[in-house]
Amino acid sequence: MEQQDPLAQLKDIHLPESIGIWPPAIGWWLLAIILLALVIGGLIWLLKRHQATAYKRVAQAQLQEIESRFQKDKDYRQLLSDLSVLLKRTCITRYGRARVAGLTGKEWLKFLDEAGSTQDFTQGPGKVLVSERFQPTPNANSQALLQLVQSWLKKQS
Repeated sequence: MEQQDPLAQLKDIHLPESIGIWPPAIGWWLLAIILLALVIGGLIWLLKRHQATAYKRVAQAQLQEIESRFQKDKDYRQLLSDLSVLLKRTCITRYGRARVAGLTGKEWLKFLDEAGSTQDFTQGPGKVLVSERFQPTPNANSQALLQLVQSWLKKQS
């Protein structure tokens, strides 16, 4: 009898199927959940931040209206009145009625200085909001006052 080659009886190697992309391993699922939570959390934070600073955007728009009205009319008494009302409304919205509504005179200016990290209301151009507001012919540096209110609004968070 003829001897057969024992190696000829061996069958070829069968490779396993390649690993597919789907379904992902548990680590990828966890990473996807964490990233989704971060995106949702970031969007919620942005929305709350946008809502919390809405008063500031409204105040800045009103300041622009006040400035354009003053440029047209040159009425210093109206300018002082409008800026006082704007600042009071903004502070009531930002800091609360109980803390702000009763403030007048130097206490009001002192509060504005503290809220804006400045001394320009008690010692600078902002003091005319109290000292000159009810004078028949107020003596106010309108540009310095408007710039002061604008910078004060920018400092509010």
